[in-house]
Amino acid sequence: MGKQPMKTPKSRLRLTGLFFLLAILPAFSQEESRPTGCRLNVLFIMDDDLNRSLPCYGHPIVKTPNVDRLAARAVRFDRAYCQYPVCSPSRVSFLSGRRPEQTRMFGNEGASRTPSLKDAVFLPEYFRQQGYFTARVGKVFHIGRDVAECWDVTEEGTPDGKVIYQPQEPEKLGLTDSIAAEGQLDGDTGEGGHWYKLKAVEEKLIDPHTARRVSELIELGAKGGKPFFVACGFRRPHLPWMVPNDFFERYAPEKLPLPVIGHVPRPSGDPKKPAASDDSRRAALRAYFAAVSFMDRQLGRVLDTMDRLKLWDNTIVVMLGDNGYHLGTRGGYWGKGTPYEESCGVPLLIAAPGKAKATGCKRVVEYVDLYPTLVDLCGLPARSDLEGRSLRPLLDDPAAPWDHAAFSINARNNQPANLAVSTDQFRYIEYADAKKPAELYDLQADPREWTNLAGKLEHAATLKKMQKLAAEHRQKFWR
Repeated sequence: MGKQPMKTPKSRLRLTGLFFLLAILPAFSQEESRPTGCRLNVLFIMDDDLNRSLPCYGHPIVKTPNVDRLAARAVRFDRAYCQYPVCSPSRVSFLSGRRPEQTRMFGNEGASRTPSLKDAVFLPEYFRQQGYFTARVGKVFHIGRDVAECWDVTEEGTPDGKVIYQPQEPEKLGLTDSIAAEGQLDGDTGEGGHWYKLKAVEEKLIDPHTARRVSELIELGAKGGKPFFVACGFRRPHLPWMVPNDFFERYAPEKLPLPVIGHVPRPSGDPKKPAASDDSRRAALRAYFAAVSFMDRQLGRVLDTMDRLKLWDNTIVVMLGDNGYHLGTRGGYWGKGTPYEESCGVPLLIAAPGKAKATGCKRVVEYVDLYPTLVDLCGLPARSDLEGRSLRPLLDDPAAPWDHAAFSINARNNQPANLAVSTDQFRYIEYADAKKPAELYDLQADPREWTNLAGKLEHAATLKKMQKLAAEHRQKFWR
């Protein structure tokens, strides 16, 4: 963006005034990309089905040097939760600043602007209204469900610009002859898993193209005279786990620890059927981790652009996964869409100028907090129609007082089917079907959520407190 001209009257350009100007020039050089009001740029990075299997969250095996690089500049939120652990409902929720019960988006079908959102102003749409240059490349809203009024530039991220759904990628990208090997989870596994090892065709894939175009649009925005809001939507590690073979070679299957199944039923599928075999589970883990490392490579290209253009002092960078993902845990389940920690818990990094960095925050936060947070940090007029609250206090001090629960739902037949309530220590799950018993877990003592405490007398007071939080939420939102 162009440097703001200084409007000092000639009559004041005496020696004293010149010394004053020399004193403040460094401040102007730092702020030169910001319009009046010092509004920051926003780079909003979304990864599809990325769970917390990342080194910055303590994972000992996955290799993501570029996520680590971003985490070194960011606050890492250890207890962030999506409001619906499925692609489109989650994205529409945090991009509208409203809960799924309000958006009425309960699946991946249908327009992102649901009838309930006909008057809503989505997050990038609001930034555009406030004078920002807005652009998206890749999967930001669900594939084929874009909201055009949000953007000055909107692109699918595909090489030919056409909508390509994820299962269509091998054929539509012309990669069927480039598949070196493929695999599929055996057994009863929930969503299952399918992966492809590709020959050296990285540049033909969607995420590298997305990274290139995002980098170009960041540079265009930085030189365009307006602050920018650029959204980057990577597809991996969503199924199919389709990446070049060298990313698979980073992980030796025999060194991957098997997922711990536990003595709990699978959230879906046939519990009488066996879970996947050990070899199949290790192969699937390897494929998922390879897809995560592939995404990380593309993230690095975008971060290189941030470095080259020296944008860190005037740009907020958000990186998140739209929902969590079970990797063969909880009875051998692979997938999302459950009310449990691995499905609703999500990675969230926020790097903001002048805020804390290279630190974790253990406070419970929600994705509906993102919209008011970015509005607050960028100095835009606050909106009264948003759920959530600004995370600014936690970006200033990750240990600041914060006493808020997180609420996540799943739906069946277009109605909420379960509600999960997460607090600092506990997780409570209740079901619309009264035949299903409530669940209460101590996440500190039992992070895998194996021991249901709902019927334990010694936890009656905690159960009552969690039931009260759930009832208040239902009364407000379940209509």
